[in-house]
Amino acid sequence: MAQPYSTKLLDRPEPGLIKWSPNPSDDKFLHVNLQQRVVQLYKPTGHARRGKFDYERVAKLDDIPPLSTYDWSPAYPGLVAIGTASGTINLINLNDSTNHYLEQRLKFTRFCQAIAFNTGSLLAVGLERVRNDQCLQVWDINHLTDIKPPGSWSTLDGPILGEAVHRFEPATTVSSTKFFEDSPQTLVVGIKNQGIRIYDLRDPNGAVINYQTKCNNNLAIDYVDSNYFASSSLDRPGIVIWDRRAASRHSSSPFYLDAADTDGLPWGAALNLDRAIDINPSNVPDRGSLVRSIRFCREHRGLLAVLSRTGQLRVLETVKEFVSGDQNYDNSPELLEARNSHELDMGFTRRNRRHDQIVSFDWVTINTQTVSPRVLVLRASGAYEILEKPSHTADHMYKMVPWQAPHRGLEENTGYHSLMQFDATQYLEMMGSVLVDDAVKDIPLFGEEKISAEAVASQAVDLAPPKEGSDFDNAKDGYLLESLAGKSTTAEKVSILRKHVQNTTQYKEKSSGSEYIGGGTGSVSNRQAHENLLTTTLNMQGLPRNTQVILDHIMLLRSKEKYLFDYLANINITSDDPWLQDLWHWVASASSAAYDDGMVAEGIDFSFLGVIPIWTGHLGRRGTSRLAHGTALPDDATWERCLETLLNGKTGGPSYGNLKTKRPARREVAMRICEWGKRSIDLDWTDYAKVPASEKNPSSITRAAARALFEGDYTRAVNILKAASAEYPELVFVSLALQLTVRGDNALVKEQLDFDDTVASKTDPYLRVISSLIATNNWETIANQDSLPLRERIYIALRNFDDDKLTQWLDDQLKTAMGTGDIEGIMLTGITDNLVDIFAKYVEKFNDIQTATLVLSVCSPRYINDYRCQVWRNAYRAYLQRHKAFLQRTKFEVESTKKSKHRGVPTITPLSRQIALRCVYCDAEYELASKASRGGPIIGISSSASATQAQSQGPSAPSNNNTLSQGTGNLMATSISAGVSCANCGRHLPRCVVCLEVVGIPRSDKPELAPDREVRLAAKFPTFCLKCDHVLHLDHARQWFARHVECPVPECRCRCNFKANPELNYH
Repeated sequence: MAQPYSTKLLDRPEPGLIKWSPNPSDDKFLHVNLQQRVVQLYKPTGHARRGKFDYERVAKLDDIPPLSTYDWSPAYPGLVAIGTASGTINLINLNDSTNHYLEQRLKFTRFCQAIAFNTGSLLAVGLERVRNDQCLQVWDINHLTDIKPPGSWSTLDGPILGEAVHRFEPATTVSSTKFFEDSPQTLVVGIKNQGIRIYDLRDPNGAVINYQTKCNNNLAIDYVDSNYFASSSLDRPGIVIWDRRAASRHSSSPFYLDAADTDGLPWGAALNLDRAIDINPSNVPDRGSLVRSIRFCREHRGLLAVLSRTGQLRVLETVKEFVSGDQNYDNSPELLEARNSHELDMGFTRRNRRHDQIVSFDWVTINTQTVSPRVLVLRASGAYEILEKPSHTADHMYKMVPWQAPHRGLEENTGYHSLMQFDATQYLEMMGSVLVDDAVKDIPLFGEEKISAEAVASQAVDLAPPKEGSDFDNAKDGYLLESLAGKSTTAEKVSILRKHVQNTTQYKEKSSGSEYIGGGTGSVSNRQAHENLLTTTLNMQGLPRNTQVILDHIMLLRSKEKYLFDYLANINITSDDPWLQDLWHWVASASSAAYDDGMVAEGIDFSFLGVIPIWTGHLGRRGTSRLAHGTALPDDATWERCLETLLNGKTGGPSYGNLKTKRPARREVAMRICEWGKRSIDLDWTDYAKVPASEKNPSSITRAAARALFEGDYTRAVNILKAASAEYPELVFVSLALQLTVRGDNALVKEQLDFDDTVASKTDPYLRVISSLIATNNWETIANQDSLPLRERIYIALRNFDDDKLTQWLDDQLKTAMGTGDIEGIMLTGITDNLVDIFAKYVEKFNDIQTATLVLSVCSPRYINDYRCQVWRNAYRAYLQRHKAFLQRTKFEVESTKKSKHRGVPTITPLSRQIALRCVYCDAEYELASKASRGGPIIGISSSASATQAQSQGPSAPSNNNTLSQGTGNLMATSISAGVSCANCGRHLPRCVVCLEVVGIPRSDKPELAPDREVRLAAKFPTFCLKCDHVLHLDHARQWFARHVECPVPECRCRCNFKANPELNYH
């Protein structure tokens, strides 16, 4: 009979629990659905990696008893034991399709807390506290072992287990229990509010090892080294790993005793982690354990995973602490240390992804250490997924790539697109692990297609090392180089290179049959067309050096063309990418609308909001930052009233015609946002004769006609087509059909003209729209036509969809834009938190952190608080710094800090001072700004008068020449002839390594008398090499490094003037 649910059962995850088979030779996993009371058995059939998991269902049992805990027998793969809220023990045979189960009732009804099989025939059950009975009972199920598939238990009714063979723990609550695999007669037990105990069932005296702790839940034993087991508590985010060898002090090493006595380590523990998981108070549930489960990996020693209540899955790598040989003791407990930790899924940090959070997991048993460890997870949606622990070689690629700024290898004519080259004798040692990981990452691990990972790894390391060489085609491509010669802007050069690449055999082979590149059938979506453009030159090799340098440094070259916060300039700079141009057109219009508080109403700042925030009334996660002081978050009525205020200057009827809506102001403002950034090419076509000749082509004409239709002006659309039909006769038929449609003769269009949506053009999206409208008169079909720009589709939806339908449609489009990284989604989101998600996918695909940083800097961190914005900002700054674009980096920092001003105060913390003087001998520091503000002389501008005045004070006068605390710090206080010296220790600057004269004192060649002003100025400045610390006069440095790269000092081999690729013109 089914038992009613206990309150403890309600704390279980709704999708259920999963468990991989505890038998290493049995490749199956179990899913127990706690709410629907269903047990399903699956087996993997092929791949088991991130993004691809092949499996099939083997068995399903319905209407199982309502369970509180369960375990799967490692000795008998078909046997599952279930504990219930009443203490009844049920045994299920997965090989029996009759859904029959055996039942073992207890003398006293109580909650079953834990249940565990050993590798033999023992079954241990942990129960809740009752006064007159033991709460840890062990049964022998040996008489059930003759059940073979497809055996049936229909004849085994009654108390089938008999009496328990062992009984322990009277009047206590057993919270968890596990058997040790290497010692099947030994089990560890967690006792609520008391500690952990280890029982050896073979001991007739019943000796027990006891550890005092409150971490007595979620017991898990290390399969590789069973001396260690882990546990957690209900109310703490930490875990403790124990060593069962900690039986007595006399058998423990002094090293362990010292840790237990002085470091506060609990007795018996090998590692105590106070925060194994991250805890955010806002995400912590009111009840339930903070740590949901702990599991050790079967193939790797000390590798365990911890799942939190919020879905965080963290993997910890533990190793034994180093102990010198003289402190090693046999059978002594040993300490562990956590070497690394890995987050397998970052989705737990997002509140809006609760339906995707991980609710249960288990390690996948692969029976090999060649393949990286991986776990099977069950998400709240009920989906299975494989997550992999990052390989030990995950950072090898970073270490092997020559990252020296900007790229090492260009000057030596060697490739920088591949890994470093090694001698044949060192190649396998340096690259072997990388080769093995790359070879086995995609092989099937289960089923008939299973491939031996060891065999694949052996073949990978037997391959000969690749030959050294350049990944550049140094052959002179005369036509290509000649085409680039007359081009001055990066956009012009990139456009030429893309056209050149599209004509290459390599690109054609890549694009043939590929729908992503455009080789598939049917029309290409607008987003896909953009991706096709950007992927044209992505990962292309074999180009000449000069052209490859352009493609590899587009961000750097754009920054030198002042790609920053001048939006109109950005539009010209990105003329090679119409989609980026459209993005900057929208930003420019939004900025113009927000000028002088143009988007502020009743203390609410609506600037840079997109269609969805306007329509839904959502100001973002930091919505309060958009409110004036004392303004409350607006309700629906206030929101509508504020938008009406913004529309005060609008004349005429509503832009959405006669459509009925409960949100007229929102719809009107959203339609105005769609019109932001429309270019001159989109303007009035009423007078065809005045249209520029460059715009008179079929595509422009159909675009103008379609946009007239979008606005509901059929007459203007017909007139545009009629005016152009004389020059383009192919538009006559479309014009005639549209005229009949305007008159309401839709049936005549279909019957006499045989006009249907198959007429739609597959190359011109606007002609396709006109054709579809004539044939179907269905605006929903047109709004879903993804070959149109998203701006147009949003406008169509706003003008034709009712409120509920529009809300759902906008939500669907947002999900698509976020999933694909479509930057046209800025129309939907504006510069808000959701745009960060779109840019995250965009950056992942195309690595354009520059555009993402510049766009988001308009509102981040003013209105957006997302760590990814800061990461991209730092990465872009580092990129400019790495390429010695110091001026561009400084301009970006200054301008972005100005953009971050909120209520007059920058929200970006100003950088600390970057220029200071410090004596290399005594380490005294001189701050130029503070010296000038206090009236102290600054280096290089001290006058002889000030020095004379210091001398005229006489010996009795207090001297401040060497007194730094008074703030003068006069570096030239003695006399003009003494030169620059430290005011603290009196030491001079080093000698110039060219002329061997002391830097900072008058020179013997008297360059100050030279007629050339540049020589006079350069002679006053010292230059330092940051690598070798040698000093030169600036004019000497210019003369020397005009002909040399190495340092002038003979024994110094520093390449002070090295430039990796001088084509970039660093100055």
